[in-house]
Amino acid sequence: MFRSVPRFARFAAASAVAALLAGCNTFGGSSEPVASTPSGGSSFMNMFKYAGPTVPASMSAPEEEIDCPSVQILDGTAALKQEAGGNLRSQLSIGQTARECRAVGGQIAIKVGIEGRALLGPGGSPGSFVAPVRFVVKRGDRVVASQLQRTTVTIPQGDTQASFVMVQEGLMAPKEGGDLEIYVGFDPNGRAASPSKPRRKRG
Repeated sequence: MFRSVPRFARFAAASAVAALLAGCNTFGGSSEPVASTPSGGSSFMNMFKYAGPTVPASMSAPEEEIDCPSVQILDGTAALKQEAGGNLRSQLSIGQTARECRAVGGQIAIKVGIEGRALLGPGGSPGSFVAPVRFVVKRGDRVVASQLQRTTVTIPQGDTQASFVMVQEGLMAPKEGGDLEIYVGFDPNGRAASPSKPRRKRG
């Protein structure tokens, strides 16, 4: 069934926003404002750091962090589309990313987060959509850590988009042996992660 012109207009605008998000750096480089919270920071960064939308009122002294490589998008995996009969039903996209590295004995513990968005296409309808995201750590040509995480994002009735946050902890890599690289991307088939070339870097 064809949808009304306003519906198409809203979808086109939402798609433009998603494309803009996908091209922005994680910190400081976005041309779109990041939602702030009364307690400070963005809601995405608070979810990444504190597992909640706000900074806890009382916190212990933070552990010392070490330098972390930038997060990159696996080539061709920044968006995941669902189509039927030549019509776009939905599209999932990756926007902001964040990472954190800490020394644990002779290893580096890496935590990676993403903020994504689900958009309805002209042939789609509100409901729940599965976002399968692969988190990969490489050293040279060797994959040293790889985790596939799935989450469900729901677009409610009367709306055309929704956002989601995913955080992957427990990615471990040896301290020694060269520079590390961190990748993320949609992996609907659960395939083995073997990123050959990054699509872009995120700050």
